[in-house]
Amino acid sequence: PMTDSTYVNYVFTEANNASLPSFALEQSISKLATNPLRTDVDNDGLEDLNFVRVARGNRVNTLTITANENEEVKMTMDLNTRAINTIDKAQTVGYDARGGQATDRSLFNFTADAGHLEPFFFSDGTIEIFGNTFLKITNFTLTMSNNLMDKRFVGTKDRGIKDALPGQRSYEVSLTALVTDDKLFTELLNSDENNDTAQSLKLAFTKNSGQEAFTLEFDDYFMTANNWTIPEDKGPITVEATLMPRTLTSCSTT
Repeated sequence: PMTDSTYVNYVFTEANNASLPSFALEQSISKLATNPLRTDVDNDGLEDLNFVRVARGNRVNTLTITANENEEVKMTMDLNTRAINTIDKAQTVGYDARGGQATDRSLFNFTADAGHLEPFFFSDGTIEIFGNTFLKITNFTLTMSNNLMDKRFVGTKDRGIKDALPGQRSYEVSLTALVTDDKLFTELLNSDENNDTAQSLKLAFTKNSGQEAFTLEFDDYFMTANNWTIPEDKGPITVEATLMPRTLTSCSTT
Protein backbone atom coordinates (compact mmCIF):
# COMPACT_ATOMS: atom_id res chain seq x y z
CA PRO A 1 0.00 0.00 0.00
CA MET A 2 1.04 3.59 -0.63
CA THR A 3 2.26 5.52 2.42
CA ASP A 4 3.36 9.06 3.17
CA SER A 5 6.96 7.99 2.67
CA THR A 6 6.37 7.21 -1.00
CA TYR A 7 5.62 10.73 -2.26
CA VAL A 8 7.22 11.31 -5.64
CA ASN A 9 7.52 14.58 -7.53
CA TYR A 10 6.76 14.24 -11.24
CA VAL A 11 7.70 16.91 -13.77
CA PHE A 12 6.09 16.75 -17.22
CA THR A 13 7.40 18.41 -20.36
CA GLU A 14 5.11 19.40 -23.19
CA ALA A 15 5.85 17.57 -26.45
CA ASN A 16 4.91 19.51 -29.58
CA ASN A 17 5.15 16.85 -32.25
CA ALA A 18 2.96 14.72 -34.50
CA SER A 19 2.67 11.75 -32.12
CA LEU A 20 0.81 11.44 -28.83
CA PRO A 21 1.07 8.76 -26.13
CA SER A 22 -1.79 6.28 -25.97
CA PHE A 23 -3.18 3.94 -23.34
CA ALA A 24 -5.77 1.20 -22.93
CA LEU A 25 -8.99 1.20 -20.89
CA GLU A 26 -10.71 -1.89 -19.56
CA GLN A 27 -14.39 -2.14 -18.70
CA SER A 28 -15.47 -5.22 -16.76
CA ILE A 29 -18.88 -6.15 -15.34
CA SER A 30 -19.43 -9.37 -13.45
CA LYS A 31 -22.40 -11.29 -11.98
CA LEU A 32 -20.22 -13.76 -10.13
CA ALA A 33 -21.42 -14.59 -6.62
CA THR A 34 -17.84 -14.74 -5.36
CA ASN A 35 -15.01 -12.39 -6.29
CA PRO A 36 -17.24 -10.18 -8.48
CA LEU A 37 -14.38 -7.72 -8.95
CA ARG A 38 -12.38 -10.30 -10.89
CA THR A 39 -14.02 -11.25 -14.18
CA ASP A 40 -12.38 -14.54 -15.09
CA VAL A 41 -13.18 -14.52 -18.80
CA ASP A 42 -10.78 -17.32 -19.74
CA ASN A 43 -12.99 -19.78 -17.86
CA ASP A 44 -15.57 -21.21 -20.28
CA GLY A 45 -18.02 -21.97 -17.48
CA LEU A 46 -18.06 -18.35 -16.29
CA GLU A 47 -18.05 -16.39 -19.53
CA ASP A 48 -21.85 -15.95 -19.52
CA LEU A 49 -21.55 -14.17 -16.18
CA ASN A 50 -18.87 -11.71 -17.30
CA PHE A 51 -18.76 -8.80 -19.70
CA VAL A 52 -15.37 -7.37 -20.62
CA ARG A 53 -14.25 -5.03 -23.35
CA VAL A 54 -10.96 -3.26 -23.90
CA ALA A 55 -10.53 0.09 -25.63
CA ARG A 56 -7.09 0.30 -27.23
CA GLY A 57 -5.08 3.23 -28.49
CA ASN A 58 -6.81 5.95 -26.45
CA ARG A 59 -5.39 9.40 -26.98
CA VAL A 60 -6.59 12.54 -25.23
CA ASN A 61 -8.52 14.85 -27.51
CA THR A 62 -9.76 17.30 -24.87
CA LEU A 63 -8.99 17.55 -21.16
CA THR A 64 -10.86 19.92 -18.87
CA ILE A 65 -10.07 20.82 -15.26
CA THR A 66 -12.80 22.67 -13.36
CA ALA A 67 -12.68 24.29 -9.92
CA ASN A 68 -15.97 25.81 -8.78
CA GLU A 69 -16.75 27.35 -5.40
CA ASN A 70 -18.01 24.86 -2.78
CA GLU A 71 -16.95 21.91 -4.94
CA GLU A 72 -14.08 19.52 -5.36
CA VAL A 73 -11.74 19.92 -8.35
CA LYS A 74 -12.97 17.83 -11.30
CA MET A 75 -11.33 16.60 -14.49
CA THR A 76 -13.09 15.33 -17.60
CA MET A 77 -11.48 13.83 -20.70
CA ASP A 78 -12.69 13.29 -24.23
CA LEU A 79 -10.72 10.41 -25.76
CA ASN A 80 -10.09 9.31 -29.31
CA THR A 81 -10.07 5.49 -29.39
CA ARG A 82 -8.35 3.45 -32.09
CA ALA A 83 -10.31 0.21 -31.58
CA ILE A 84 -12.52 -1.65 -29.10
CA ASN A 85 -12.14 -5.38 -28.48
CA THR A 86 -14.72 -7.60 -26.79
CA ILE A 87 -13.61 -10.73 -24.96
CA ASP A 88 -16.25 -13.30 -25.94
CA LYS A 89 -16.75 -17.05 -25.91
CA ALA A 90 -14.83 -17.52 -29.13
CA GLN A 91 -11.66 -16.11 -27.64
CA THR A 92 -8.77 -18.53 -27.34
CA VAL A 93 -6.45 -16.43 -25.21
CA GLY A 94 -6.80 -16.47 -21.42
CA TYR A 95 -7.72 -13.06 -20.06
CA ASP A 96 -8.31 -11.97 -16.46
CA ALA A 97 -9.84 -8.54 -16.00
CA ARG A 98 -8.39 -6.17 -13.38
CA GLY A 99 -5.02 -7.86 -13.90
CA GLY A 100 -6.35 -10.88 -12.06
CA GLN A 101 -6.75 -8.94 -8.80
CA ALA A 102 -9.83 -9.95 -6.83
CA THR A 103 -9.67 -7.23 -4.16
CA ASP A 104 -9.00 -3.51 -4.18
CA ARG A 105 -6.25 -3.97 -1.59
CA SER A 106 -4.28 -5.97 -4.18
CA LEU A 107 -4.16 -3.09 -6.67
CA PHE A 108 -0.75 -1.47 -7.07
CA ASN A 109 -2.02 2.01 -6.17
CA PHE A 110 -4.19 1.00 -3.22
CA THR A 111 -3.92 3.29 -0.21
CA ALA A 112 -5.39 3.05 3.26
CA ASP A 113 -4.58 6.69 4.04
CA ALA A 114 -7.77 8.75 4.20
CA GLY A 115 -5.85 11.85 3.14
CA HIS A 116 -4.84 10.23 -0.13
CA LEU A 117 -8.47 9.47 -0.94
CA GLU A 118 -9.67 13.02 -0.38
CA PRO A 119 -10.13 15.09 -3.56
CA PHE A 120 -8.53 18.45 -4.24
CA PHE A 121 -10.91 21.25 -3.18
CA PHE A 122 -11.41 24.73 -4.61
CA SER A 123 -10.45 26.28 -1.26
CA ASP A 124 -6.92 24.83 -1.42
CA GLY A 125 -6.07 26.41 -4.76
CA THR A 126 -4.44 29.62 -5.95
CA ILE A 127 -4.67 31.25 -9.36
CA GLU A 128 -2.15 33.85 -10.42
CA ILE A 129 -2.66 36.05 -13.50
CA PHE A 130 -0.52 38.97 -14.72
CA GLY A 131 1.73 38.56 -11.71
CA ASN A 132 -1.14 38.87 -9.20
CA THR A 133 -2.89 36.26 -7.08
CA PHE A 134 -6.63 36.66 -7.55
CA LEU A 135 -8.48 35.88 -4.31
CA LYS A 136 -12.06 36.45 -5.42
CA ILE A 137 -12.39 33.83 -8.17
CA THR A 138 -15.63 31.83 -7.87
CA ASN A 139 -15.04 29.31 -10.67
CA PHE A 140 -12.23 28.37 -13.01
CA THR A 141 -11.98 26.10 -16.05
CA LEU A 142 -8.86 25.05 -17.94
CA THR A 143 -9.38 23.33 -21.30
CA MET A 144 -6.53 21.66 -23.20
CA SER A 145 -7.27 20.36 -26.69
CA ASN A 146 -5.11 18.34 -29.07
CA ASN A 147 -7.65 18.87 -31.89
CA LEU A 148 -7.42 15.28 -33.10
CA MET A 149 -8.78 14.55 -36.57
CA ASP A 150 -10.24 11.10 -37.28
CA LYS A 151 -8.64 9.39 -40.28
CA ARG A 152 -9.26 6.09 -42.04
CA PHE A 153 -7.11 5.02 -44.95
CA VAL A 154 -7.65 2.90 -48.04
CA GLY A 155 -6.06 -0.51 -47.67
CA THR A 156 -6.22 -0.92 -43.90
CA LYS A 157 -8.72 -3.78 -44.47
CA ASP A 158 -10.40 -3.28 -41.08
CA ARG A 159 -13.32 -0.92 -40.55
CA GLY A 160 -13.00 -1.37 -36.79
CA ILE A 161 -9.62 0.39 -36.59
CA LYS A 162 -9.01 4.07 -37.20
CA ASP A 163 -6.21 6.55 -36.82
CA ALA A 164 -6.16 10.16 -35.67
CA LEU A 165 -3.85 13.03 -36.55
CA PRO A 166 -3.15 15.65 -33.86
CA GLY A 167 -3.63 19.28 -34.82
CA GLN A 168 -2.26 22.35 -33.12
CA ARG A 169 -2.63 22.01 -29.34
CA SER A 170 -4.64 24.83 -27.79
CA TYR A 171 -5.30 26.04 -24.26
CA GLU A 172 -8.18 28.10 -22.93
CA VAL A 173 -8.71 29.45 -19.43
CA SER A 174 -12.09 30.80 -18.38
CA LEU A 175 -12.97 32.20 -14.97
CA THR A 176 -15.57 34.15 -13.06
CA ALA A 177 -14.40 36.56 -10.37
CA LEU A 178 -15.66 39.34 -8.16
CA VAL A 179 -14.34 42.69 -9.31
CA THR A 180 -11.85 44.20 -6.87
CA ASP A 181 -9.88 46.32 -9.37
CA ASP A 182 -9.74 47.04 -13.09
CA LYS A 183 -6.65 44.94 -13.91
CA LEU A 184 -8.48 42.50 -16.19
CA PHE A 185 -10.28 45.31 -17.98
CA THR A 186 -7.00 47.16 -18.55
CA GLU A 187 -5.25 44.07 -19.91
CA LEU A 188 -8.04 43.54 -22.44
CA LEU A 189 -7.60 47.08 -23.70
CA ASN A 190 -3.84 46.59 -24.01
CA SER A 191 -4.47 43.52 -26.24
CA ASP A 192 -0.79 42.52 -26.21
CA GLU A 193 0.42 38.97 -25.66
CA ASN A 194 1.94 38.66 -22.20
CA ASN A 195 5.28 36.88 -22.62
CA ASP A 196 6.81 38.09 -19.36
CA THR A 197 7.74 34.94 -17.43
CA ALA A 198 7.50 36.96 -14.22
CA GLN A 199 3.77 37.32 -14.92
CA SER A 200 2.96 33.69 -15.76
CA LEU A 201 -0.53 32.29 -15.53
CA LYS A 202 -0.25 29.83 -12.64
CA LEU A 203 -2.69 27.26 -11.32
CA ALA A 204 -1.80 25.42 -8.10
CA PHE A 205 -3.77 23.07 -5.82
CA THR A 206 -2.74 21.22 -2.69
CA LYS A 207 -4.31 18.68 -0.29
CA ASN A 208 -3.42 16.28 2.51
CA SER A 209 -1.77 19.06 4.57
CA GLY A 210 0.08 20.30 1.50
CA GLN A 211 1.92 17.03 0.88
CA GLU A 212 0.10 16.35 -2.38
CA ALA A 213 -0.07 19.03 -5.05
CA PHE A 214 -0.20 19.83 -8.74
CA THR A 215 0.96 23.00 -10.47
CA LEU A 216 0.47 24.26 -14.01
CA GLU A 217 2.23 27.33 -15.38
CA PHE A 218 1.49 29.02 -18.71
CA ASP A 219 3.17 31.83 -20.62
CA ASP A 220 2.62 33.75 -23.86
CA TYR A 221 -1.06 34.40 -23.20
CA PHE A 222 -3.54 37.13 -23.94
CA MET A 223 -7.09 37.90 -22.95
CA THR A 224 -9.77 37.43 -25.59
CA ALA A 225 -12.82 38.56 -23.61
CA ASN A 226 -14.06 39.75 -20.24
CA ASN A 227 -17.73 40.37 -19.63
CA TRP A 228 -18.66 42.61 -16.71
CA THR A 229 -22.00 42.00 -15.02
CA ILE A 230 -23.28 45.10 -13.22
CA PRO A 231 -26.44 44.32 -11.19
CA GLU A 232 -29.20 46.90 -11.18
CA ASP A 233 -29.75 47.25 -7.46
CA LYS A 234 -27.85 44.66 -5.43
CA GLY A 235 -25.05 42.11 -5.53
CA PRO A 236 -21.36 42.41 -6.40
CA ILE A 237 -19.99 43.25 -9.83
CA THR A 238 -18.55 40.13 -11.48
CA VAL A 239 -16.34 39.55 -14.49
CA GLU A 240 -16.28 36.53 -16.80
CA ALA A 241 -12.88 36.39 -18.49
CA THR A 242 -11.27 34.16 -21.11
CA LEU A 243 -7.51 33.83 -21.57
CA MET A 244 -5.65 31.98 -24.32
CA PRO A 245 -2.17 30.69 -23.36
CA ARG A 246 0.20 29.51 -26.08
CA THR A 247 2.91 27.82 -24.00
CA LEU A 248 2.75 25.31 -21.16
CA THR A 249 5.91 26.33 -19.32
CA SER A 250 5.85 23.77 -16.53
CA CYS A 251 3.66 21.00 -15.18
CA SER A 252 4.42 19.12 -11.98
CA THR A 253 2.59 16.94 -9.46
CA THR A 254 3.42 15.27 -6.16
